[in-house]
Amino acid sequence: MKVPFTPSAISVLLATSLLTAGLAQTQPQPEGQRPSPEARARLLDGRMAMVKETLKLSDAQLKLWAPVEQQLRANAAEHEKRREERLKRRQDGAAARALPDRLDRAAQRASRRAERLKAFNDVFKPFYASLSEEQKTLSHIVLRSVQGGRGFHDRRDRAAQKK
Repeated sequence: MKVPFTPSAISVLLATSLLTAGLAQTQPQPEGQRPSPEARARLLDGRMAMVKETLKLSDAQLKLWAPVEQQLRANAAEHEKRREERLKRRQDGAAARALPDRLDRAAQRASRRAERLKAFNDVFKPFYASLSEEQKTLSHIVLRSVQGGRGFHDRRDRAAQKK
């Protein structure tokens, strides 16, 4: 089934793809040149606005979007916190951890990620059910950008590309 794209959706997708292409061509930046936490917060605000604008949410859908946005922002805040902790450990010259310690930390991260994913899915299901077919198609694209480029089906997409 073909989904007709509105001119505004096409322009948002084009702008996003151009931005992504530009970012993909840049070299990794030295530690001091990364965007500040404030800049990253503004980027997140822009991504949230892009989702709402692209999907053209109705008032009823906006009510269902609010908990989804809240969960996405909480996940972003948690990611920022972990990033700062990693940076601090590196700056403090933390000694290499023994393998069992690293495995414990990996298991803790996986458990926390599973909890966040379940909490997100609990609020996302009703929102997703309220979307039209066109909105669902677009949501796969715009929500991928909110997740920092890691879409909900990213691994499956990469596996399909390899075939």
